[in-house]
Amino acid sequence: MTKLLRGSTLAFLGLLATAGVVPALTLDEVVAKHVAAHGGKDAWAAIGPIRITGSYTAFSKVHPFTLVRDGERLFRFEHVLDDKTVIQAWDGHDAWWINPWYDADWALPIAGPDRLVLDRDLDFVSPFFDYAERGFTAKLVGPTEFEGQEVLQIDLERTDGSEETWYLDSASFLEFARQSPGSDFGEPMPQTTFFDDFRPVAGVLMPFLVDSQWYTRARVMQIDQVEVGVELDPATFRRPPPTGMADLLYMVGEWTVKVQERQGPRAPFVERETRSAVASQLGGALLEERFELTGFETVRSWTYDRYREVYRMTSINDYTTHLDVQAGKRGDDGRITVSNVETGTTWTGFGSTFHERTSLFDLREDGFEVEIEQSTDGGENWFVRTKMSYSRPGA
Repeated sequence: MTKLLRGSTLAFLGLLATAGVVPALTLDEVVAKHVAAHGGKDAWAAIGPIRITGSYTAFSKVHPFTLVRDGERLFRFEHVLDDKTVIQAWDGHDAWWINPWYDADWALPIAGPDRLVLDRDLDFVSPFFDYAERGFTAKLVGPTEFEGQEVLQIDLERTDGSEETWYLDSASFLEFARQSPGSDFGEPMPQTTFFDDFRPVAGVLMPFLVDSQWYTRARVMQIDQVEVGVELDPATFRRPPPTGMADLLYMVGEWTVKVQERQGPRAPFVERETRSAVASQLGGALLEERFELTGFETVRSWTYDRYREVYRMTSINDYTTHLDVQAGKRGDDGRITVSNVETGTTWTGFGSTFHERTSLFDLREDGFEVEIEQSTDGGENWFVRTKMSYSRPGA
């Protein structure tokens, strides 16, 4: 059952705060007090999936936000920047977002300076809970003052070489601020983040106010409520497939292929069997297949052009060694049919010029079908030259 836990900071902090800072504290001692101030490792590990909602201020406009996460394994943050909805997500392997500010309404990988920002947002709590296990290095600089606050400064370096500076409140040992790499729409920009309004949630302390500032910009996250123990659908964290490629992803994997081939329209089909491997590349934007038939290896790919709304198939083998490019659309019957009539990537042999047309159909989890037609009169007449029926090995 979902639990909605809110409370005040004062009662919880009264039990945790110390009277002052002991100058001789070591890094390990400071980190231990910091972890204890947050409620301890065991309490954080027991939280499980949570949903955080509240208000997000950007460009002087306030909009609601939703952040759903399961520790550092799953993360999805939906918010608004100047009336444009931005979704950031992490499925445990891939970081992606849908960000209209990058002039794209489809999912893109998060990279560069934007990825450095996300890497810090992925931390369920501060990195000091497990910095050594993650290969980070830390140095206790010691007591100092930052923005009028008495703090303890710790410098941290991550395994990617990026550096950040943390300022812990000298009395509570909770984070007061962090200076770290930031991003202003993909441009590197130093960022300062302030943490405030700590409240108890399920036995731990969380900052309910996070204020990030850099250059002339600021982002303010004000949490209204935290729901603990929510049910999560893993699919919501996975990167959506590129336009036109959703059902083609059924093709990914290892296959047993039953092949029927003939040399001409009146010749009988000869049956063979081969193996095929289809790999997803570029987040599903390109599917690459490799198989061998009658001693010749073929590499075939499938893509979708969202701008021209056509599918393209490329094929190259070590017989003709030329790249055949075929293009076409999906029909009302669901078949994707592409040909090289328009692209002109024909091949010539035996006194003829060969056009080819390929159909992909009956896509499902346990298999799919491919038919290859051939024409020697410029595409006026066609005959089915090859039929390929794919099934999972052992099925």
